[in-house]
Amino acid sequence: MTKTMKHVVLGLAICASTSLTAKAKAQTAVYGEFSASQLSGGPEGDFLYGGTVGFVAQVASFGPHLRLLGNVQGRFVDKSGEKLNGLTVGPRLAFPLSHSHGITPYAEFLVGFARYNDSTHNGPTDSTFQTNAGVTKQISKRWDVVAEYSWAHYGAFQNEYDPQTFSAGAIFYFSR
Repeated sequence: MTKTMKHVVLGLAICASTSLTAKAKAQTAVYGEFSASQLSGGPEGDFLYGGTVGFVAQVASFGPHLRLLGNVQGRFVDKSGEKLNGLTVGPRLAFPLSHSHGITPYAEFLVGFARYNDSTHNGPTDSTFQTNAGVTKQISKRWDVVAEYSWAHYGAFQNEYDPQTFSAGAIFYFSR
């Protein structure tokens, strides 16, 4: 485990331990999204397509308009033999809006590892971090739809790659 990942885990643990002052809920969910990633600075500079999957769990709720969640996310995109796969983890802050008909914007910061391959590069597995912003819309007790934008930095190849990803999909809640 890298030093950065240890800091993220420690931060989540501290937030969980402070739930004495925050109302904790056991919300857990899985999600799947269709993703289009543009490899800014990549050899082709075009879009790679695929999926983003993950697991989120609520750590704490600080009143009705702020929730802290943990997110584990995998992204797998490719096109014509060009691939970028990654696994990241980190905190998500969700901001449920009152009188919003189930709309919840969120922001998150994730760290982890990614790997790029194409016909000329067999890239190393290297560090990555990403900032994501999105919005969910509740459509039933157990289901939300989600739209998300992600900017990431992948540390291989002299720090050339800064993928931007647009995703849309669904979230299934085991408990809410």
